[in-house]
Amino acid sequence: MNRIKIINILALFVLLINLVGVNIASAGANDIIIMGSSQSKNSVSNGDAFELDVYYKNASGETLENVYVSVDKSSAFYIDYSYPQANELGTLSSGQEGTTKFKLVYKGTGNELTLTFDYEKGGSPDQFSQTLYLSVKKEKEPTSGGSQTNTSEYKPSFRIVGKINSKQEGKNLSVEFPIKNISNFSAKDIQITMAADSADSPFTASTGHLSIAIDEIKPDTEKKINLDLVVKPNTKSGTYPLKLELRYGNSYGDIFSSSEVIYVDIENNDKSPSLILKGIEMLPKRPAPGDKFSASIELENLGTLDAKDVKVTLKGFSNDGIYSELTGVSYLKTLQGGKTGKLNFNLIVSDKINVRSFPIDIAVDYKDEFGNSYNESFTYYVPIQEKSEGKVSLKIDNISAPSGVVAPDKDFKVAFDVVNNGTKELSNAKVWITVENGLICKSQSIVMVDSLKAGEKKSFDFVFAALTDATTKNYPIAINVEYDDEGALGEAKGKQTITQYVGVYVENTKEEEKETTSTPRIIIDRYSISSGNAVAGKSFEIELSILNTHRNIDVGNVGISFLADEGVFLPAAESGSTIFVDEIKAGARVVKKLTFVTKYDAAPKSYLLNINFEYEDDKKKAYTLKESISIPVMQEQRLEISEIQTGMEAFIGQTVPVTLNFYNMGKSTLSNLMVKCKGDFDIQPGSDYFVGNFEPGRSDYYEAYIIPNKEGQIKGSVVFTFEDNKGEVNEIEKEFEIFVQGGPGMVIEDPMMIDPNMMGGMMDNSQGGFPTRIIFIIGAISLVAIIGVVVLIVVLRKRKKARADLYENF
Repeated sequence: MNRIKIINILALFVLLINLVGVNIASAGANDIIIMGSSQSKNSVSNGDAFELDVYYKNASGETLENVYVSVDKSSAFYIDYSYPQANELGTLSSGQEGTTKFKLVYKGTGNELTLTFDYEKGGSPDQFSQTLYLSVKKEKEPTSGGSQTNTSEYKPSFRIVGKINSKQEGKNLSVEFPIKNISNFSAKDIQITMAADSADSPFTASTGHLSIAIDEIKPDTEKKINLDLVVKPNTKSGTYPLKLELRYGNSYGDIFSSSEVIYVDIENNDKSPSLILKGIEMLPKRPAPGDKFSASIELENLGTLDAKDVKVTLKGFSNDGIYSELTGVSYLKTLQGGKTGKLNFNLIVSDKINVRSFPIDIAVDYKDEFGNSYNESFTYYVPIQEKSEGKVSLKIDNISAPSGVVAPDKDFKVAFDVVNNGTKELSNAKVWITVENGLICKSQSIVMVDSLKAGEKKSFDFVFAALTDATTKNYPIAINVEYDDEGALGEAKGKQTITQYVGVYVENTKEEEKETTSTPRIIIDRYSISSGNAVAGKSFEIELSILNTHRNIDVGNVGISFLADEGVFLPAAESGSTIFVDEIKAGARVVKKLTFVTKYDAAPKSYLLNINFEYEDDKKKAYTLKESISIPVMQEQRLEISEIQTGMEAFIGQTVPVTLNFYNMGKSTLSNLMVKCKGDFDIQPGSDYFVGNFEPGRSDYYEAYIIPNKEGQIKGSVVFTFEDNKGEVNEIEKEFEIFVQGGPGMVIEDPMMIDPNMMGGMMDNSQGGFPTRIIFIIGAISLVAIIGVVVLIVVLRKRKKARADLYENF
């Protein structure tokens, strides 16, 4: 009993706290729902005690703590005083179901049991009540009596019994449940309507107004009720209360009203509209300064509900960047859920722009079908093409130097050409020569070039001589050209220098004849490369001839190491960076082979390979010497060509477009690039395309128009010819095939010879009007004209697509 008293005190304490601190208006209307109940004894009479099991569920969507349930004093029942006056349910997690048991006593009047739930939700106290109607002993419905009878006391009572079934198809919801008259009095003219007092209700009637009429429900009788509802599109999935208003009468004409609440599960996968920037298509795809271009902005609705009154505003314009040709605002009336929509803008790139990309802010405003507003913002960087004013590209070509031995005090020449193989005129170039000690340049060593037009070359020659005391060895001569580099868009201007090396071998015989005990020297007197040139990214073998120039002294313990300028040459795995020679006799040679690998990104020019010698003479005296040789590097040409497009159909005598894209994927310029088309067909004039110098990273497209002159499968090819950086001519051929048909329709050799009877009398001109032959001729001419227009449209579309691809790839 002490335990019961303690629990009762705790329950009373909880109730007092709730009476003081609970804001009933804020309680969740469906935080806890009663799923059903079960009586241990039916038809209880006054004073009867019985047990009641109540089945409940936490439908709040979150955890409820310190949950207690008690019986309201207004009920027709009370909890047996020997039991706790409140049941403790503890903590209920979201969606948790449970059962609690009450020991009840019937007061003798009515059948209402009101249960009050007290709990904490989100740290704040809350309270919720729900009324059940229990089975009590029935009273007999009175017969017509005297005037003293108060018939309004004969009130029918209803209770939702059994399971509530719901079936949902999209937004349409069908709800079925049984309602039972639990009183001893018949209910007449029952009207059931859906309460519309809450704007938060997720339900609407399918017909705009819900009203169900039932003639009669007798005592202790059930009736199936079917409701057709529509779920509001923005409703989240969950369990929701549906309040029903009942209006009815008894057998004596008295009118009553009451309400019932049922709980309905809703599964709603609808999502509010949500617009994203799917992409922007520009034409041209990389506009240059001063260009007008169109921007097609594509939006995608990730929601399932429609977006209404879509407004797109472009912002961030400036007079020295990008600005709109019109207002910069565009509209879409509706963008359906899961669909995409495009809005077009006409924009202009200022000729003062000085950046590679320009940011455009995109503001998107829209509404859903309920009038709720949304807004999104995106930023897109418009790529800017460098204004096509051409580009300077120089190379040093046709170098000539003595191939034999050069003697001291004898003049020799080194000649070469400087070629502008770019597309823009060069100005303010400087050409100069640098040599090692032992050589002198007798000509003016620095020459200025005021201008050099695109494709033009200028020849130079310089006179050199070896000094009287020049050491016998190979001397590198550096040819340097410095010119102004205009810089790319948005980058600073600067100077660009190219350098090529040429070597001459000086042999000083007087020194050797004069000195029999002089310092022994070893040199590289000749060398050769197996492939003629070092190719970037590949290995090459070099053969070195190492000469002991002294006539009398042997050298030994010779160590030779190698180091290339800019690290462009690295020893291969099978070769080391150092070689060793035991002995080189006086005046003798030793030949060694080494393998190097060239860096893949080496620019096509000559590089110095520096050679260090360490050796001893016959008296074990140590010496060191340095040599260098020049090795030219080439880059492999990589001209990539797309698949050839030839349209959909081809007919004899009709023009067929042949289009393709091509790209320089290598690191060297393709000079004098020419593109032609050839094959078993006629070619429209102007189909040859001279590209000129095709720089690395550049892309372009080619189109030709051919006219087939025979039926069946015909073959053709597009031929590319160009010069590499060695001046050699290369040719690449891309083949294609086309199936040619005889014609798009009937071929009429002589329309005047067509027999009118061929048309089965359908073109009989006996009733007057145009003669049949004239009508047929006009029809044939019209057919040819229509075909011509269709072909023209296809060609124009192909050309437009090719240009768009060009801009994109560039």
